[in-house]
Amino acid sequence: MTAALIPRKQISGQQAWHDAWANVEQVFPAPRLDALVARTLEEMTVQLHGKRAAFAWSGGKDSLVIEWLCAQLGVQACVFAMTNLEYPEFLAWVTDHMPPLLQVINTGQDLAWLRGQPRLLFPQTPQDNARWFRLVQHTAQKRYFGQHRLDVLVLGRRHAEGNHCGPGGVYTNREGVTRYSPIRDWPHEAVLALLKREGYSLPPIYGYPRGWQVGTGNWAQRLYTSSPEQGWDETWQIDPAIVHEAARVLPQAQAYLQRRGVA
Repeated sequence: MTAALIPRKQISGQQAWHDAWANVEQVFPAPRLDALVARTLEEMTVQLHGKRAAFAWSGGKDSLVIEWLCAQLGVQACVFAMTNLEYPEFLAWVTDHMPPLLQVINTGQDLAWLRGQPRLLFPQTPQDNARWFRLVQHTAQKRYFGQHRLDVLVLGRRHAEGNHCGPGGVYTNREGVTRYSPIRDWPHEAVLALLKREGYSLPPIYGYPRGWQVGTGNWAQRLYTSSPEQGWDETWQIDPAIVHEAARVLPQAQAYLQRRGVA
């Protein structure tokens, strides 16, 4: 068995992901991928049999794998959670690549809201990171689950990303939303191998600073920064227009532009 090249996402670097993508056919060869896909589809067939199912889609690598797997079983309905703080380039990519039966749920966070939530601007603690996910992804998923009277929502959560997946990949929260994570034990390399083999277009986020580590999410939620200053620096590198727009509402952005001498 070929050793994994990419460490847990939170401590990974861009180069490890780029190297794995370039050599993924050797790192995770086709026979191994075929066997993993067959086992996963077999389990999914049992778990989803007779159930009203849909999947959560973020445009990120894991949700693209889930999109492909669900398509093999005829599951096409899905939900995309967003805010009013998204990267414009990423939203343009989503528009071009979203699944045909995707429903968009905007949970409404914007600059005015963010001004009153300074701790959530480039969150510096795991608790604040988790709050973002509760406010956006979990809120949208709960709403979608209830609207469509689902039995199960399929997610791309994986242990290699530090995600909680529940026993056997299934858990139901206190609000009655049942989530199922069929690729929970897939290594990073398997995810890349499937996407490359199936010719998926990757979103622009993976080309952003620390893009493979940060993943999808709005710019204000940018994870694992060592300081808010790093968050502003990286956002400026990605799209200066975001910072200029934020400076119309957020004093933190105004101060950052002044430090750069472009206010």
